[in-house]
Amino acid sequence: MLYDNRMHPQAVKYNGSVYIVSRGEKGFPYIISYDLESRKFSDPYMVLTGMENKVDTRRYDSDHHFAPVIWIDSEGYFHILSGCHGNSPRRYTSGDHVISKNPRDITQWEMISQPINVSVNYPQAHTIYDGKTLIYFRHGGHLEFWTYRISSDGGRTWIGPETPPVDLDAEPQDGFMADQAGSYHTTLVSKDGRTLYVAFIWSDTDYEKKGKKPLPNPRYKRVLGRDSRYNLYYIKVDLPSGKVFNYAGKELTRPINKKIADRQCLIWDTEMRVAAVPASMVHDENEQPYFLLPVSDETPYKCRFYFVSYQNNQWVKTAITRTAHPFNACHLVRSDNGRFKAYLITGEGENISKENMDSYGWGDRVEEWISNDNGENWKLSKDITPIKGYKYQNVKFVSRCMKGTARDMILFYGWQDTDGYGTAFLLDNRR
Repeated sequence: MLYDNRMHPQAVKYNGSVYIVSRGEKGFPYIISYDLESRKFSDPYMVLTGMENKVDTRRYDSDHHFAPVIWIDSEGYFHILSGCHGNSPRRYTSGDHVISKNPRDITQWEMISQPINVSVNYPQAHTIYDGKTLIYFRHGGHLEFWTYRISSDGGRTWIGPETPPVDLDAEPQDGFMADQAGSYHTTLVSKDGRTLYVAFIWSDTDYEKKGKKPLPNPRYKRVLGRDSRYNLYYIKVDLPSGKVFNYAGKELTRPINKKIADRQCLIWDTEMRVAAVPASMVHDENEQPYFLLPVSDETPYKCRFYFVSYQNNQWVKTAITRTAHPFNACHLVRSDNGRFKAYLITGEGENISKENMDSYGWGDRVEEWISNDNGENWKLSKDITPIKGYKYQNVKFVSRCMKGTARDMILFYGWQDTDGYGTAFLLDNRR
């Protein structure tokens, strides 16, 4: 399977091919290549072959968070990181990091013993200035902090800030619901690799407290559980100095707690409407951010996708179309001429939370929407659903060799049998 946009990239365009990683049989990480000239796929390869005795095979088989991410370092070596999920100290894991034995070769791998961090959840990989590699991630459980580590020696060793950029429940806990505020993040890096852009939502973890009856959502008058996620926030991290700034350019104290986030980093107060997944994000040539995300409407599960942009000194939220679940995925693309494309999971779909493959929503259509007027108006451009009758989720970008994203390709996931395996789909829009 493919995970959602909290873990990336899962596809990299490099040297005439696209390399895709996914969670395959028994939950292990697999890699497959797609030749851009012939438009044909290779056979899949399980990257932990011969190393099964070094990993937790039981958790690979049962935990979808163990899905892999991929990056390529400045010397052309492939890196795959998988097995990243642990919400308590006894289950902390830095994941299983393997590197190709030879540049541009995906058939031979070796395990890296040096951990990236004592705990890594939701890894997001970027190439930054001077050819270094950055991994952004959450340390520990739902209430813990988000930070990053940087390697300048091909992923052999890692360093990072002592104080994390974001820790919403950090002291003093004097913000709104601060003692139960977690968060989920997506990231991008500037063209020069010196700025890390972070978009995030906050998560009310009140429902997890043992022996305490969780409070209902005041808008919908019911307990929402893991769907209790709200708002849109944004910060910028200057990587050489480690300083953190808000959209307006004001330097912020680290870590950003809930009060600082609400007062200094808030892009959209959804007023307890559900915003369950972090936004897809792009920047223009002036480093102006634009966002795309689903937000709930008349019920917690009936949602609309919104395009968010800064116009006339305010953040404007433009509805694009409906979707059936707050976890339904999206991906935003901006061309040099200012045209926007939104790839969306839409149509009929799951509007409650279920188990197994259906537990985080789905839609039966994958659509491309376009705007030619800076996001003010949108129209359906294409129905790109590959197989009718499938359920779809997790639209993902294809990394352009860790230097931005491919504008002519996207990745997404589909399945038919709730208890079976699904299929990753690559949309190749090249002419």
